[in-house]
Amino acid sequence: MSRPTVCISLALFAFGGSQAAAMNLRMEASTAWAENISRSSAASDWRDAQKFEMNTALSLLREWHTGFVTSGELGVGFERVPRYTKLDTFTAGTAVQVRQKFGFGAYAPVLSLDAGLRARAAQLDASDGWTATAGLRLAKRLTPSWRVAATGDWQQHYARNAIFDTKHHRAFGTVTWDFNERWSLTHGNGRLWGSFTANASAAVWSRALSGALGSNISTYYNTIHWGVTGTYGPRWVSYLVDGRISFWWLELSPAIGRNTSLPLRYDSLFSVNKVGVKYRQDVWTVQVLHRF
Repeated sequence: MSRPTVCISLALFAFGGSQAAAMNLRMEASTAWAENISRSSAASDWRDAQKFEMNTALSLLREWHTGFVTSGELGVGFERVPRYTKLDTFTAGTAVQVRQKFGFGAYAPVLSLDAGLRARAAQLDASDGWTATAGLRLAKRLTPSWRVAATGDWQQHYARNAIFDTKHHRAFGTVTWDFNERWSLTHGNGRLWGSFTANASAAVWSRALSGALGSNISTYYNTIHWGVTGTYGPRWVSYLVDGRISFWWLELSPAIGRNTSLPLRYDSLFSVNKVGVKYRQDVWTVQVLHRF
């Protein structure tokens, strides 16, 4: 059975007909300023850009018995980067969630299991493919104002070209302060282990291969998947490396209506590949989220 068939079948299970089922439509629009969007190690190669994103998802929740809920979701998304159009991407897919609440009331812990599959179509054909995800999350409200959660998840992108065949697993936690009915502040912190795609100009890449940046880098970079993609300029190279990423974020989310919020978020990411090459990225995001 194909990957799309499996995931659609799971969604249909969660969408199972029931008078107790509830349907929701969610729409998101965001703009973000990404520093070092190219994920380049050399400061001379850092490229910054504004990006825009829109997502729409239709979900159906069903409560099978008290505390046990399943949901299925069908969604589409589009990302636009005017300065670097090869990053423009359309995605569509499905996701399912199984959620169990242990106990009654607002302070009972909740365990959630998620799985999803999305198709990706990009201007850069080499990155087209399917993205599979799975995650486990435990959340609990501690007081009327404080909530905590711990998440572990996995993702793999099955791309047309091995340069973009990324995979990773993450572990992270969040703390949320609901300081009144309309405002909340969330801090998240975590780690990622796996493979990711980075980019370099032709001049920097040739130095890396030749050994000018160190023998360890030269030896490793001559064994990995890479190619000239021109994503961020003429003759720019994209390459796949193994490594780890430390990340944290801070999000202020005011409610601007009964079903609408305006999250304001800052993300900081620090990546280190297998031979110690470092990449720093910062992202500032403004998002509008509305639920119908």
